[in-house]
Amino acid sequence: MSRLIMVLAACCGLTATAFAQGPRIEAPAPAPLPGTGLGGSSVPGSPPSVPAESETPELIVDLSRARVSITSAFHGASILMFGMFDPPGEIVVVVAGPPARETVMRKERFLGLWLNTGRQSFLDVPAYYAIAASQPLQRLLARGAGGEILSLEDRLSTVKPDGSRDPAELAKFRAGLVDVKRLEGLYPAAVGQVTVQASRLFRVDLPFPSRLPEGVYDVRAYLLRDGNIVAAVSRPLPVGKVGFSAQLAGWASRDGALYGLGAIVMALFAGWLGGAIVRRL
Repeated sequence: MSRLIMVLAACCGLTATAFAQGPRIEAPAPAPLPGTGLGGSSVPGSPPSVPAESETPELIVDLSRARVSITSAFHGASILMFGMFDPPGEIVVVVAGPPARETVMRKERFLGLWLNTGRQSFLDVPAYYAIAASQPLQRLLARGAGGEILSLEDRLSTVKPDGSRDPAELAKFRAGLVDVKRLEGLYPAAVGQVTVQASRLFRVDLPFPSRLPEGVYDVRAYLLRDGNIVAAVSRPLPVGKVGFSAQLAGWASRDGALYGLGAIVMALFAGWLGGAIVRRL
């Protein structure tokens, strides 16, 4: 009898404990913030077009060299750009040098002498401009890629002339600007080839001529899909002089008069030394 009472007491204790705890209620999940859905931004209030930080990027690129160093023995350089993208798609790479003011002079022959008979200045002229693509560029641009990717002709059409001149004359000076830049190797006429491997890996060699102006160049890669730009990545590429040539250029820019005097003294000394050697021979 006592054992039965103990069992009943234990059962009542368990029942009382269960009623004391009450039913378990799950807390509702917090509602997602605006713009934090799938493919949205993790920052409250940001537009849905901004990708979330955890989202895998569709285009990843890098350069084999972080900068181009111009020395006294600089004969040009070649930089490898490589990366990966989510297929399908096509890759277009645009390299643009820093914009600057350029002046084109027209020469004509007069009485056996070549004289400058006209000049025209242009603003916002890229110091260097080259394009590479995994498919023919005209075919890609014809699909409606938009105005962000510009061919050399389209880019130069946006260059503003300094002053007013007849449109036919401006076209001639603009063509002369392209001819001079191409002779210097700054405006390659051919479109480079972007090599795609395994439908997702790509690489392209970016050549730079010996007469490369200093500045920060913009190396930009585009991923095109069905004629639309779905991703773009930009990498800055500093180009500058280093070593003795950089010190000499800095001296010439800071102290022009002293630099000129030093050049004259060195030229006189070199001439005297050459004459002395010739006389001894």
